Amino acid sequence: MIINENNVGIQTFTPYTYNTYGEYTCSPRYLFESCQEVAAMHAALRGMAVPDLLKEGKTWVIAREKMIIQRYPVWGDTILMKTGVPDAKSYFAPRSMIALDSDGKEFYRASTMWAIVDYNTRMPVRVGEYYEKMGFAKDEDFVDYSLKREPKIDTQRLLEKKPVAVFTPQIFFYDCDINNHINNIVYLDWILRTVPMSYMKTHKPSMIDIMWIHEVHMDDTVTVSMYEIEKDYFGFIVNRPSDNSNVCTAEIRFYGEEA
Repeated sequence: MIINENNVGIQTFTPYTYNTYGEYTCSPRYLFESCQEVAAMHAALRGMAVPDLLKEGKTWVIAREKMIIQRYPVWGDTILMKTGVPDAKSYFAPRSMIALDSDGKEFYRASTMWAIVDYNTRMPVRVGEYYEKMGFAKDEDFVDYSLKREPKIDTQRLLEKKPVAVFTPQIFFYDCDINNHINNIVYLDWILRTVPMSYMKTHKPSMIDIMWIHEVHMDDTVTVSMYEIEKDYFGFIVNRPSDNSNVCTAEIRFYGEEA
């Protein structure tokens, strides 16, 4: 990765075959993984990666990510990822990513909200000097300031409906990450595995908006419920029955392959 004069991190990715499914199309998981990786690399070059923060008894956690997918890369494509952070002074730290093809045309983009928390108490601390150390992006039109102003996903609206599908995933050992909780990417796996396969065969996500509310750990059990909001637009609630807490919510808009 390089960081240019505008404090924008730039990195090239090439998907492997195991990052793809039918006809070598990249999976939604890979798109989220690439965003997570480019963010981590950018932070690392500024001395702000999770291992750096852990030395101070702090760590990064993600609160929300919204991705808009124009089209999916395929195996053999070169993906040019750019990431930058707008100015932030509060407890939440926004970040933007955009993925371009070799001709500079957009594959997908994402906006995220992060927090720095005390590793032991899990209480947030102001990003302040940490975020200034990252370096604010300048003159980059892909940097999105709007996500922190968008309303939370309306779980009450979803709970008034009958779920169209319910799934109870099995938590595996390798789902746990350096923060000693289930990695955020795994929640997306759970959510997409809830969608009936017959529907997934002819539809792809075009927008994914996901909020992580509470941590999930290795010995937890969770249940994912899927609700129809409107045609090809669904809401999801990941619930932990042991304390009846909604640990994650999401909304996904799909498009048909014939579109």
